[in-house]
Amino acid sequence: LEFETYDQAPMDPTQSFDLVSAPGRDGEPDPAMIQFARLCQLGGTDAFLLESIFRKEVWGFMALPVSEKNEFSVIKQISDSCEKAIEDLNQCPQGGPEVCQKLRASETKAITRTLEFLRREKEALDLKEYYQERRLKDLGLDSEWSQEDDIGADPDLGFGQTRAPGGADYD
Repeated sequence: LEFETYDQAPMDPTQSFDLVSAPGRDGEPDPAMIQFARLCQLGGTDAFLLESIFRKEVWGFMALPVSEKNEFSVIKQISDSCEKAIEDLNQCPQGGPEVCQKLRASETKAITRTLEFLRREKEALDLKEYYQERRLKDLGLDSEWSQEDDIGADPDLGFGQTRAPGGADYD
């Protein structure tokens, strides 16, 4: 099933993404990279999103935070990759042509800004709205129930029903 999910993806299973440090940008990574990382980090109780019933919607679900655990894993994965890249850049011999020095400084700046963005995101994990909360809102189950909500409701109907079984709306 996971293969089918990747196979239907709007991108290849192996990806590379650019980090940009431009004026006015805050180091936010490419949204497609975050979406791809969320899918790669699905596991545990979030793995139900890989079930065949969600096959057509899974990429859309990955555009928004799935769960706090998944989002933490995504931030950790990208942060680890960024820290490794900075480590690798620091291993390069100093000096060389001026263009190489400028390129190394530019890459380091872009990676550093991305790391700063990810640190802010990590601090705000508890403020994000995750799949479960969004789904409950979509179903109208995000508020407390009270008996007054059922005043005037048809007593023959069960919870969530809007018409009696077998009752047709096309009469």
